[in-house]
Amino acid sequence: MKQAWWGISVAMLVLTACGQQQEASVPVADMARSAPMAKMATEGVLGGAEQSMTELSEPTADHQEVRKYIALRHHLNVELAAEQLQTGFDTAIKHCEVLNCQILSANFNKETPYNPPSASLSVRLPPRNVEVFLSGLAKSGEITQHARDAEDKTNQVMDADARIKNLTELRDRLRQMLSDKSAKFKDIIDVERELANTQSQLDSIVSIRKMLSLETDLVSVNINFSARQGITEQGFFSPVARAIKDAGRVMMESFAALITFIMSALPWLIIGIPLLMLINALWKKFKSK
Repeated sequence: MKQAWWGISVAMLVLTACGQQQEASVPVADMARSAPMAKMATEGVLGGAEQSMTELSEPTADHQEVRKYIALRHHLNVELAAEQLQTGFDTAIKHCEVLNCQILSANFNKETPYNPPSASLSVRLPPRNVEVFLSGLAKSGEITQHARDAEDKTNQVMDADARIKNLTELRDRLRQMLSDKSAKFKDIIDVERELANTQSQLDSIVSIRKMLSLETDLVSVNINFSARQGITEQGFFSPVARAIKDAGRVMMESFAALITFIMSALPWLIIGIPLLMLINALWKKFKSK
């Protein structure tokens, strides 16, 4: 009887938790759909406006406030003189560190005979520090492009919170069942298996929730640094300037191709010339007969 009772208890507990999760997910989706889209003011995206957009609350039809979770991203292209690009890139990194940012990636490509220097930087900043960071970029170079985009993560965040709540309650109940000393060994094994599965799901959804927090609590800024073109590179005579600049390289490439051809033909010449001379001698001897 005890074994049957344990089996029924575990089954009812799992079904109850699943039912709570489904009931919690339905109002979350309805609540998110009922909330109007956040209004984005084009002239107030920076600074304090960043804070209002990353964590926005709007009243619903029932006069209740729903917290909106918005992931904001900035994409910029900064142009500097080629000799100043390294300095500007290093200055941006130092400024970012002072503003308590997270550096996701930083790449610098040195100048080569065929390519100008370039760099890229991807960071996450607290909303209140975005305007200060962008102002520093504008001082170090010319911002030739600045794009902004926003993504509503409210549904994903609220669904993750509901799943964490339900899985945590299920885990706690399973732990209470394990404390029953009158339970049989087989029942304990079943409960431990279900507890391990529940804990695995909980750890997974908690990791997802942390990633969502990084996206909504911080503002992503992606920057491409490029070298400013000279007058000869962007004017009417730019094709002529490029041709003169590449003349030496083109000549050396042609000379290299000629050397390659000669070296490829040399073995055939060593074998072919004596062979032709032998054939010619045999032909003359044959004709003299």
